[in-house]
Amino acid sequence: MKTRILSAVVLLPLLIFVLIKGGVYLSLFILVCSLIGVNEFVNALGKNSSQFTKYTLFIATIINTLIIYTKNEKLILPLIILLLFVEATFVVFGKISAVDAGMSIFVFIYVSVSLSIVYFLSSNYSIFFPYIFIIAMVTDTFAYFSGVFFGKHKLSSISPKKTVEGAIGGILFCAITCFMYAYFFQKDFLSFVIPFAIIGSIISQIGDIFSSAFKRAMNIKDYGNIIPGHGGILDRADSIIFTTYYIYLIVSLMY
Repeated sequence: MKTRILSAVVLLPLLIFVLIKGGVYLSLFILVCSLIGVNEFVNALGKNSSQFTKYTLFIATIINTLIIYTKNEKLILPLIILLLFVEATFVVFGKISAVDAGMSIFVFIYVSVSLSIVYFLSSNYSIFFPYIFIIAMVTDTFAYFSGVFFGKHKLSSISPKKTVEGAIGGILFCAITCFMYAYFFQKDFLSFVIPFAIIGSIISQIGDIFSSAFKRAMNIKDYGNIIPGHGGILDRADSIIFTTYYIYLIVSLMY
């Protein structure tokens, strides 16, 4: 636990700096995290993926980041379709397997697109942007400590250490923190923020367990070891990925 806390203390100022500065700093940070995340996931897939697909995803990730940075979000779907055509062509000519192609599309949407949306929300919906990290991080932190101190009932067989008490603690503190943020910065959202936070916290925890299901299927403990005590980029971003999509869905429906 000490290593986990020390890593958070060291890395948190860097994250805060990047989030506050935004712009090219945030875009480059997201690009680096996306490339590392793609590398981690492809490596974890082992024989179900290939170096050929990894480098294709690297190229697609770089293009995707440029699309978001230049505010051409409408090109994301055409890029996904293009990647589908490219992967299908590789399958036809025997360069990769059909499973490899299918997983590459998933990895691109799961890692690259989701993380790029973090920048999109920062640039276009700045008032909602902090909710990504409030929901994901507060839920993760207080679910962990609530589980450590009060956990008795298992939440899911996929992730045995997670408990019902931990999940409730994460949801409770997430709702309180989101309410406080809305109270000071977004008063017109106060009447909706509690259900918004509760649903977001639940989705964040589903994202965490969903990631654990993949790790169990691939027989690995962590996606990587780049962050001492925490694992890889994807081990930290698992709940952020689902939270980002959730907030993107909300703002898309609202605006």
